[in-house]
Amino acid sequence: MKRLSILFALLLTACMQPSYPGIDHPSGGGNSANDRSIIDYIDQRLANEYYWLDEVEEKYNSFNRNLSWDKYLQSSLSLLKTNTDDGYIANNGQRLFYSYIRDIGESTRGAVTGFGIELHYTIVIIDQEQRYYGFVIENVFDGSPAAEAGIKRGDVITMIDEAYITPNNYASRFSSIENNTAKSLKLQLRRQTGDKESYKATLSPSTYSETTVVYNRIVDIEEKRVGYLVYTGFESEYDDEFLAILDRFASDGVNEVILDLRCNGGGSVASAVKLCSALLPSTYEDGVLCTVTRHPKNTSQERTQQFLLENTSNHLQNLTRLTVICSDYSASASELVIMGLRGLDFQVDLIGTTTEGKNCGMDVTRRTIGGKTLEYAPITFMCFNAKGFGDWGEGITPDIDLTDEGNGLGIYDEHYPLPRADWGDEAYDIGLASAIAHITGKSITTSRAMPMTESTLHTVELERPTEGIRLYHEE
Repeated sequence: MKRLSILFALLLTACMQPSYPGIDHPSGGGNSANDRSIIDYIDQRLANEYYWLDEVEEKYNSFNRNLSWDKYLQSSLSLLKTNTDDGYIANNGQRLFYSYIRDIGESTRGAVTGFGIELHYTIVIIDQEQRYYGFVIENVFDGSPAAEAGIKRGDVITMIDEAYITPNNYASRFSSIENNTAKSLKLQLRRQTGDKESYKATLSPSTYSETTVVYNRIVDIEEKRVGYLVYTGFESEYDDEFLAILDRFASDGVNEVILDLRCNGGGSVASAVKLCSALLPSTYEDGVLCTVTRHPKNTSQERTQQFLLENTSNHLQNLTRLTVICSDYSASASELVIMGLRGLDFQVDLIGTTTEGKNCGMDVTRRTIGGKTLEYAPITFMCFNAKGFGDWGEGITPDIDLTDEGNGLGIYDEHYPLPRADWGDEAYDIGLASAIAHITGKSITTSRAMPMTESTLHTVELERPTEGIRLYHEE
């Protein structure tokens, strides 16, 4: 689900991110010399590396090179018909692409100055008559102003600076929080769980550290020690962080792992291989996790490239299965982990909803042109597991569908993966509660994880950032 949804719900009874990674929309400025140089860069890789370069060759002369650089790639790709796996058709009929080029400037995901809030791409309506909106918090970074103020995942922002969120201002309000552009925030919030219902918080921006390894804990369930890890993006700078957590799981006697990928849109193939290697015993050492294939005319990279499992003996040794929490936000490298492990006949049990379905990836390059540091990622390859299977373009169906009343667990949520509670709260987080129930073989009563009233889901077509499967190359 790569769009901004509006959820009609009566909370009264129940109660864009840094520029890397994600999808930027940098400003152009006419067909300047810099524009032409960037367009030449775009053309070069499209004509030599794009997975559907046969059609690029056919329609190359029809591309509109009078556009500014930031509009040129999307415009050119929209003229092609064979590249249906590059992106998707939104509900409003607009074609949106995974391939991107963006100005990343000097930004990184490490030290960030801001509020520490990530918002879920579903908006709730808290007053249907007045059309007042609410933002649901997806994640709060440790050490951030939001965390210090006691704000938690699952809380709902109902007012900002003593004003309601409305159809006229929600887009700018959403962006000011997600992209840390507001000078300060005075928030009214509502908690969906526990005794704390409505509260206020005033935030000033401060420096904190972001990470994609957002939560972990060990849960003791009967005779099982279950390691729970929430991972929101496959980025190489955090590899050591998740490996250290898995090592701690091993030293503490963990014999089951729940990997939460419900908010993970993908990332580095190398990171996905490291994660799989760390989960597998040494008998899988040097096995092929996946193979990527490029167009036969692509001479920039290897036509076929295999990724082998390494250092499998250095981490967890006794796992016989992996339980994965997923959603339709889980894409690309997340799906590669699931299908890669299944291709080795390692048991992966999937709980959530059907994943996004992105079995293609990008060779990513970065170049500085006219003072802009550009990251360019056209779709250049397809992925296959060890059995040669790569047909998950329509998504991977879960073993237990959390939106299905008849899933056998005794609990469901038609609005999953809308955040209901903080990470690790198995009493109210349907994803974690269901994974634990699956491991123990017990059902859950519906009173545990349904704090919001039922309602009808409606969507408006605004883009949700998609990270994708990426291979990085130096230029």
